[in-house]
Amino acid sequence: MQSKLWRLGASVIVVMGLTACSSLSGMTDKVSRTWDNTWSGLTGKKPAQTQAAGQEAGPVSGGLKPVRESGRWQGLYSLDGETPRFQECESGQIIGVLPEGDSVLLEQAYLNTRSSATIAMLAEVQGRVVEQAVADPVLARQGRKMLVLRVERFVALSSQAACRNAKANW
Repeated sequence: MQSKLWRLGASVIVVMGLTACSSLSGMTDKVSRTWDNTWSGLTGKKPAQTQAAGQEAGPVSGGLKPVRESGRWQGLYSLDGETPRFQECESGQIIGVLPEGDSVLLEQAYLNTRSSATIAMLAEVQGRVVEQAVADPVLARQGRKMLVLRVERFVALSSQAACRNAKANW
């Protein structure tokens, strides 16, 4: 009898934990947007629009869109912890970088030439922007996707920390 009560209690705890995880994923989007708005109010800069920030599937109007053909991309490359980020110069949109192709060469060049841990450097690559399911399993089941850069060929890395236009400057 006591064993059955322990199993029932454990089952209830597991179900409550899963329910909390599901509802927390929606709350984190709200917290993230609130933080972005607060930070932009303090710094005077608009928050960058990213697919990873919980936007619906599909491209941002006027922003990056998935492409089938490989093309040249120029933007600011940086590492956020161990996660590579690419802020495309034309749109100013920040996207992740897939860990395949020449992205390893780009990361090694960045690590060998950066002057500080937080600096972004101007990079030029050959590749394409593709859609990928978000890492959060709950959001992935809802069909949420994010844009990422698939680097096919590393072209150049500059010590400049700004694009020629003002949309993508860190």
